[in-house]
This record gives sequence, structure tokens and C-alpha cells, in this order.
Amino acid sequence: MLQFLKYDPAERASLIKTARGLIPADIVVVNANIVSVTTGEVLENQAVLVKGRRIAGIVDSDKASKYVGSSTLVVDGRGGYVAPGFIDPHIHIESSLLDPYGFSKIALKHGTTTVVADPHEIGNVLGVRGVKLFAEVARKTPLKILIDIPSCVPATSPSMGLETTANEITASDISELAGLENVVGLGEVMDFVSVVNAMPDVLEKIKVAYEKGLVVNGHAPLLKDEWLNAYISAGIFSDHESTEGSEALEKARRGMHVFIRQGSAWRDLPPLVEKLGRVDCEVCAFTSDDLNVADLFEKGHMDRIVNEAIEMGMDPVKAVKYATLRPAMRLHLEEHIGVVAPARLGDFFITSRLEHITPETVIANGEIIYYKGELKKKLEKPSYPDYALKTVNLKAVPQPDDLVPWARVEKGSVKANVIEVKPGSALTKWVQESIEVVGRKPLLAEDELYVAVLERHRGTGSIGKGIMKGLGVRIGGIAQTIAHDTHNIIVAGYNPVDMSLAVRKLAEIQGGIVAVHEGRVLGVVELKLAGLMSIKEPEEVYEEYKSFVGKLKENLDVEFESFFMTLALVALPVIPELRLTDRGLVDVVNARLVPLFPE
Repeated sequence: MLQFLKYDPAERASLIKTARGLIPADIVVVNANIVSVTTGEVLENQAVLVKGRRIAGIVDSDKASKYVGSSTLVVDGRGGYVAPGFIDPHIHIESSLLDPYGFSKIALKHGTTTVVADPHEIGNVLGVRGVKLFAEVARKTPLKILIDIPSCVPATSPSMGLETTANEITASDISELAGLENVVGLGEVMDFVSVVNAMPDVLEKIKVAYEKGLVVNGHAPLLKDEWLNAYISAGIFSDHESTEGSEALEKARRGMHVFIRQGSAWRDLPPLVEKLGRVDCEVCAFTSDDLNVADLFEKGHMDRIVNEAIEMGMDPVKAVKYATLRPAMRLHLEEHIGVVAPARLGDFFITSRLEHITPETVIANGEIIYYKGELKKKLEKPSYPDYALKTVNLKAVPQPDDLVPWARVEKGSVKANVIEVKPGSALTKWVQESIEVVGRKPLLAEDELYVAVLERHRGTGSIGKGIMKGLGVRIGGIAQTIAHDTHNIIVAGYNPVDMSLAVRKLAEIQGGIVAVHEGRVLGVVELKLAGLMSIKEPEEVYEEYKSFVGKLKENLDVEFESFFMTLALVALPVIPELRLTDRGLVDVVNARLVPLFPE
């Protein structure tokens, strides 16, 4: 149970006395205009009274002196706007390359006070103990990091035999993890094939979530008509995968909470806002889903999404509502977060302008975290056990020939099932092409790369090999331990020697991203925590990442951010059409392995 949900009579008595002016407030914010997301108004010249971790009242600013004592901290809003702390209802913190400590430090600066994290990335690598470790570290941050228990670890049922996975989180495990203090939901149910086919395993997980009072979150890309009806009928009432306005509108009409995603790689805000803006959508909210460290530092978190929506013409108060009250209501937590009002937690920020929000002073849980952009609260940096920092376990470093998809014919032309990607899109296309072969080695076209997925958890030596096109980069080899969702190693390139070197370097640093070109290591990002997150200070991670991006730009004239997540998702066998795992090519819709070179 969330700690702040517990009713404390002593706390409430203190709030009541503060509200009546019988005892002084701890913090009083004066000369401010309050963004009222419950009524769509801006309440002018108001004061916010904070006692302990909660708001005791809202009063006219000229009457605030009654609530000020000798120890009260008075904050002058200087005619700015007080808005509720932002809430991100669905995020994978691992995608920022930061651990919960590092992420919270920067997200708070941008006015975010609550996120719902689905740690299925670390869950896939480290299983139940990884989720517990993540939740433990998350509890120690002033950012409220609420946890969705991963529902699909692995992403597909092991009985399908589509990939070699490290861990499995069962219905029994979900029941156990539901007892963690900061758990609020069941993470996105990605295995939509099992859902619409009423497979007992996935329905049992949803049953456990219902019994434990958890919110069940969805993942339903491109589902419509009877398939969408079937998916919702399982008891799943949210989705963040809509990429077109008509898709989002259909889901909203059928009662799903539509999380409008605007992350680093998947930018669905423009088409969805354009379409949904024509109706009165009461189930719409903003989310980031996946956000890289550069965007977090340079553009912000939920403030970035709100500002982009405002630039598109959305009313500023409505845009704030989509990032505060709406997600709070989906979580059934609107009596505690998402509103600047009495009894709610003291989660809010001050911005000088409403038409472009820039959080300056941020208060969370009744404490000043940032004041005029300067960090005022010391955050506790965590330490991690060895098992979480040593997760790259290869049977052997692959030789160059191990990464080439050899054809059966010595020479000539063969048909090949090729993965076509589009940077910035989570979807792939399954195309058949004629490939020239010399010495059984497929010759690549200009826009094609070899791609391989190597099992890195159990040391099995399993390698799946394929050909991809459309990534938009011509590089000798790039390897990473970020390969959704199992997070085996994925490596792509046109030079198997460079590809092998990139994998070797990954094994040495125990996780991260390595780029190699013409025999030279261009850049490295170290991600020691489960091979997904850095344990360095967020500022260091940002500089390391920017250096990496800069070297790829300088040497190859490519933008790493444009294809990073696209490459990482090539290994995810639950989003159509064709994917690659350590077992080989996967026909997603039919959940089966297919050969690279069909007969």
C-alpha cells in the first residue's frame, strides 16, 4: 500500500488547524495564480498553505499573513503560476539510461513529481529480484516513482519458443510483488496475441491484478474492430500505442484511457491531438513512455509535452490537465495528487509563464526540491549489488563469421526475408528481396546491414542472424545490451569484423552501447546496471551520451537518436511485422519463426 494513502489522524488534525489559522503553515506561497485543473480556470492572486507533506488550504494572497509564523517559509510567487506537479502515467525509466536516482534528480527539475514506472526492462534481465531492487531504490527518491509490475516477462510465452529469455515473472510472482509499498498497477500487457486468444497464463495474471486492486495497463498497437473488443474484454482499459488519430479515437470511444505518447523516438502527439481535439475526450492524458537522457536534459519531461501541445493550439490549462488530473484519475489517486487543493500532497511548481511552462521552484511532498532552478534537497545516491552490475554472460565472444547469415548456395541470387525499419517508428515491414550471394555470403545493398541478436544471460551461445534495411546509418558495427524486451545483445553493421569488436567491447564494460567503424572504437556509453542504466551521476551520463552522439555525427554524419530506439526494438517479437531474436526471424502476427532464406 502506498504510504501516502494511509490516513493519519494526527496529520489531518494538523492540516485542519492550519487551515483554520490556529497554527502556522510550514510553507506559504503568496502572490500566485493557481492553475485549477478541476474547473479549467486560473485563480488569480492566491496563496498556497503547506503543512507537512500536504496542502492545508488555498486563500486570497492578501489574507495569507494569518497563516505565517516565525518558522514559516514564505515563497513569493511574483505573479507567476502555480500548477500541480506533473504525472507521467507510463514510463520505462531504463530508457533514459539513468537509474531511478539520476532520473528523479532531473525529472523533478522539470516539474514532474510522480511517475508510474514499468520496470520490465530490468525485470527481463534480473527477474523478480530486479524489480524489487528497482522498487527499493525508487522509494528513496523525492520523486514518487510508483511501480507497475511487469506483466510480460518475457514479452512472449516461453512455450512459443521464439527467443531465449533470462527470466519469467509468473502470476504467483505478481501476487508477491503486489505487496511492495509503491506498486500501483500491472504493467502493459504486450502479448496481445495471447490475450485475444484467451490464453490461461495471461488471464491469470490479470486476475491476480484485479484481486490485488491494481490498475491493469494495455499495449494494443493497431488493434481494431473485434480484436480491440476482445482485448478490452480481458479487462484492460488503457493504451499508449496509438500512432494515428483514428486509432486513438476508436480506443477512446470504447472506453480505453488513451495515453498520448510523445517520447524521444515515438512522437505521436501531433496526429493524436489533431484528431482527439475535435471531441471532448475525458480519457486522454499525456505520457512519455521512453525518453532518452539528452531529451530529458535539453527539452524536459512532461513540461516538454505540455509545451508542445500548447504550441499546437491546445489551451494551456487543458494541456496541464492532461499531465496532472487526468493521469491521477486513471490511477484513482486524484484525492492525493494531480490538483493544487486542500488535503492533496504538496506537489506543485511555480512557472512565470503559462503559455510556455518553465518550472522554476518545485515542491514535492511538501518540501522544496528546486528553488529558482537550484537543487535544494540532497538526494541519496544508491549502491548496487554485483549481480546487478555483471549481466553480460556470453559463451564466447563471436568471431566475425559467426555474425554473418550464410546462405545455402555458393553463388547466385536468393530470396531473403528482410526486416525493413523506419527510424522513429516502432513498426517494421516484412519484405522479400533478391540478394546476391558470393561464397555463401550475402552481399548488402547500400541501405542494408547485417544484424544479429546474441543471447547474453545464460551463456548458451545462441545467435539469430538476419538482414535489415532502412536504418539510415552506414556503420561498421554498433552493438548494445538494450534490445527490447529480453535485452540480449543486438549488433548491426556492414563489416562483421567491426561488429565482432563492438560485441567484445560490450562484454568488457558489462553493458552499454558501442560503435565501431573501420576497426576503430568511435564511442562508448557504459550502462553497468543490468546492461541498461548508468550508475554515474546524471550529468556525467548526459555528457558521455552527448560525446557518443557527437562522434557518430562527426565521423558518419548520422543522428544516433533517430535510430537508437528503432534498432533496440528490432528484437521485440510482439510488434508487427518481422523481428529478430537469438532464435531467428519472427513472424509476429502468427507468432512463429521463419527462415531468413525461404525455400
